[in-house]
Amino acid sequence: MVSTPRETVVISGGTGSAKFLRGLQRLGHFTVVANVGDNCWFHGLYVCPDVDIVMYTLAGVADYKRGWGIQGDEFKALAVLKRLGAPGTWFNIGDMDLATDVFRTSLMKDGMTLTEITAKVARGLGVRERVLPATDQHVETRIETEESGEMHLQEFWVKEGGQLTPKSVRYVGARQAKPTKEVARSLSAAGRVIIAPANPITSILPTLSIGGMKQAISKSRARKVAISPMVGSRAYSGPATKMMEACGLKASSEGLADIYKGLIDVLIIDESDRSLVGPIETRGISCITAPTLMRTVEDAQRLAKLAMDA
Repeated sequence: MVSTPRETVVISGGTGSAKFLRGLQRLGHFTVVANVGDNCWFHGLYVCPDVDIVMYTLAGVADYKRGWGIQGDEFKALAVLKRLGAPGTWFNIGDMDLATDVFRTSLMKDGMTLTEITAKVARGLGVRERVLPATDQHVETRIETEESGEMHLQEFWVKEGGQLTPKSVRYVGARQAKPTKEVARSLSAAGRVIIAPANPITSILPTLSIGGMKQAISKSRARKVAISPMVGSRAYSGPATKMMEACGLKASSEGLADIYKGLIDVLIIDESDRSLVGPIETRGISCITAPTLMRTVEDAQRLAKLAMDA
């Protein structure tokens, strides 16, 4: 009797995770559980930035230089919206990207779930991998700042350029939400769960904060591996340092280990942070060092291979 290979499930954020997925895609099939905490409404349309960058990446159409959107996209619709005085035009949505949002919102109004819609969009883009929103319910990452009070993550990062001082972070609706049955089944069937490199506060914790998500991961018999996005006290991209400090965590892979303690078996950190191996392993997590900067898809593939073998 031939045993069936168990599933690989990747818990994903946005740009950094998408780079990793390009490498993993070269190694075989997998399922992505995508962050929905940065979902938002613009121009009457439901926008899912992390879900979409995952799909665009796996479809081979993502704009890798910008780190978001679709290659060759134009912004004519946005220009007209600006001329008309529409609010929210600080959030750049290209014309082709806007088409995804129009399609998604139309199907939502027809009563389809976000999971069903995402599967339909992925098929249309030619994505072979399974992309699952972490939940079908709305979860919103909100940042409390010293200068301007509370705001949506997109306002903090895009509109304000990440320049404000974060005081705290909360995930509105996460406790009331629950993983979809598709996510729960995938985690249960998984042989390996990989937490992709991503801002832990704004890309991974929104998913882990969903009611029952941590329990579903813990109950899974899968080998659980996470990849740190940190090098020393900074991240490769994004406001991870500010966010971790605002949450009372060390802005390093050691702080990341505190977030993932009890949830993962192995943490992969950058080779320049070898001094953190001991402190991380005191938390009951095996620690591996390796080059984690993904300049090329070959770099991403090597990192993905390590995560699959760890």
